[in-house]
Amino acid sequence: MSALDEVDFADALLAIHPSTRFVSMDEQAETGRPRFRSRIDECKGAHVTIVDSSIVTKGEFHARYVKPHPSGKGWIYALVGSGLMSLLRARAADFIPNSLINGELRASIPAGDQRTENFVEVVLNTAKSSGVKAVAVDAESGRRGTRADRKFIAWPDAARRYDGAKGAYLANGLHALFVAKATGKK
Repeated sequence: MSALDEVDFADALLAIHPSTRFVSMDEQAETGRPRFRSRIDECKGAHVTIVDSSIVTKGEFHARYVKPHPSGKGWIYALVGSGLMSLLRARAADFIPNSLINGELRASIPAGDQRTENFVEVVLNTAKSSGVKAVAVDAESGRRGTRADRKFIAWPDAARRYDGAKGAYLANGLHALFVAKATGKK
């Protein structure tokens, strides 16, 4: 997901699950405690925690998941747990110019926690709903694979911007380059 895709994803998620909030791990120096935000684009840094505030309120989040940083400066918090998911954001690939290394949605659902399991399903289904399948591509020949990779999807802006033209790819590693499936089908 590009930054634009993230905003569209968050808007879609909030439309079907209004109790969703976002926490920016990168605000430690500015705040005494992490803030719940209703906009993902207000979050900076590599990690964003996606919270179902109907499962874990801001107060419960601070009490259960936030601890002082061992250095004595700032705080640390859990990235996964009851009512939580983690978004590791996509970022510029430092090993290939003009390319985007994949992000990842993560969750660790406590045993028997049906509410968190339902929340995770909503988030993942929302991510899949506007995503298109990705296929491997050989950067030298431009030859695209024919089978979509089961693990990767690209949201519309990233699919358009990192389409293999001018060496811009979706990347999972130096030798694992992808583009959106040519047909645009999921």
